Amino acid sequence: MPSSSTSLIPTSHRDAHTTLGSVHNILDTPSSQPYTDQNSSGSTPSRSLSLSHPKDPRVDPAASSSSNSNAISNTSTSAGETGHTSGPPLPSPSPPFPPTNFHSSPPFHTHQFFTVLEKTFPTQTARSLMRATRALLVDRVGRVRREGLTIKDLDNQAYLFRAALSELRAEVTMRTRNESAAMRTATAALRREVDRLDVKMKEDVSTLKHEIQMELDSRKNESKAELKQQDIMIEEVLNKAIVSIGDLRADMEEVKWDNMRKSVATLGAFLVVMVISMELRPKQGPTTSLPPRSHNGEPKHTEGEAFEQPSYP
Repeated sequence: MPSSSTSLIPTSHRDAHTTLGSVHNILDTPSSQPYTDQNSSGSTPSRSLSLSHPKDPRVDPAASSSSNSNAISNTSTSAGETGHTSGPPLPSPSPPFPPTNFHSSPPFHTHQFFTVLEKTFPTQTARSLMRATRALLVDRVGRVRREGLTIKDLDNQAYLFRAALSELRAEVTMRTRNESAAMRTATAALRREVDRLDVKMKEDVSTLKHEIQMELDSRKNESKAELKQQDIMIEEVLNKAIVSIGDLRADMEEVKWDNMRKSVATLGAFLVVMVISMELRPKQGPTTSLPPRSHNGEPKHTEGEAFEQPSYP
């Protein structure tokens, strides 16, 4: 047996019921492991129980049945011998318990181990080695039970883990559903708000468009009115100018006719004066005065005087 044993699964949760005494009690029961005992007087009565699992392929069923029969016969002989010596007789072995699915005995045959040791060592030495091996095995099994987890503990831990996992899954699912419901509610509220804002924006845009159209129409009407007013003013100015030009033309014609009348009257008056002056001028006889001569030696005639050719006798 090695000095140290390997731990199965270290854990901080130790079974309070698994102690060294309980391990001894389990090992002393007929269904746990083979046990070989001898009284202190040196006789060789023994009680052997199989520690191997009934379904272990490494154990021969015929050998196990023969070992069980040998153990029963040895127990009966030892009980008879101990009745003559000292101490109460050992109880008869009870039939083995049916194998369970939670725990299987380790494949260690103590009687076979003792038989092999007895072939090499004396009986007392083999018995001592068997007891030492048993003590080491009990100590190592107890240490393993204290520091490791059994299948039951593993099942309990797996069950607790699965329960915690299912609870966590349910909590996550519930939280996801709640968050999804909250998100759907918030999304619906946002959608309604967006629809409301869309309707309001459309109304505002239509109102603004109507106001802009009204402003454009009013401005267009004002522009048309201003243009009409300007046209009216231009027509008024044009009419005034035409009237003024007509008045000026009439004035010019009037002045022209006045000037013409004045000139005609002046000319008539001048003619009348000339006629009167000619009529009233006294008549004079012909004069013999020579007319003035020019540079050529010809007589110079004045205007208004008829050229009279001198007559020579």
